[in-house]
Amino acid sequence: MFDPKALMRAKAGESIPLERSSRRVFLRDIASLAIAAAPLPSYAQHGTSGLVTPPVRLDDTRLVDQAGTERLLNSLLLGGVTALQTIYTGCSSVCPLQGALFSAVQERLPQIRGRYPVRLLSIGIDPLSDSPSALHAWLKRFQAGPAWTAATPTLRDIDGMRMALAGSRLPLGNIADHATQIYCFDANARLRWRSADLPRADEICNALSALGRA
Repeated sequence: MFDPKALMRAKAGESIPLERSSRRVFLRDIASLAIAAAPLPSYAQHGTSGLVTPPVRLDDTRLVDQAGTERLLNSLLLGGVTALQTIYTGCSSVCPLQGALFSAVQERLPQIRGRYPVRLLSIGIDPLSDSPSALHAWLKRFQAGPAWTAATPTLRDIDGMRMALAGSRLPLGNIADHATQIYCFDANARLRWRSADLPRADEICNALSALGRA
C-alpha cells in the first residue's frame, strides 16, 4: 500500500551525486531511475514511465499563471530543466500529496548543480476552477518559492496537453482520476522522462540533476 510519508523520505542533508556532463551519463542515470522505481498503485490512466525516446515537444499552449499573466508553455520551459505535475486546486485526495512532493523537491533545489536553472511547474487541469487566485492560494499553501510556478491552459487545450504528457492515445477519465506522474523537461522544452505515479522526491531531484548535466 502507498505510504504518503514516503514522499518525505529524502533527508534534507542528502547530496545529489555530481558527474561529468554527457548524454551517456544522462541516459545511464535516467535508466537507473526507471529500474529502481518501486511499483505504486495506479491512480490514473496514463502511458509509460521512464525515459522518453525520442524526446517529445508539446504544442506551445497558452496558459494563465497564478499572477493572471498569459504565458506560452515554451516560455515556462525553455532555458531551464523543469519538473511538471498536473493538479487541480479543488482536489482533496492526491493533489495535496503532489503539493507536498514538490515542496520536498523545492527544499532540495539548492543541492542540484547543473548548467541550467531548475524549475517546478504545476499545471491546473480544471480551467473552470483553477483561476489565478486559486493557483496563487494553492502555491501559498505549500510555501512555493520563485522557482515554482502554477498555470492553467484553456478548456480547449487541457485534454490534448494531458494526453501528450502521458504519451497515451486512450481517452482520458475525469479530472478526479488524473495522473500523478511527474514529467521532466530539458532546457530545450522537450519531455525527457516520466515518473511512475507518486514518485519519491529523490527520484525527481536525480532526474533534474541528470537533465541539468546533459
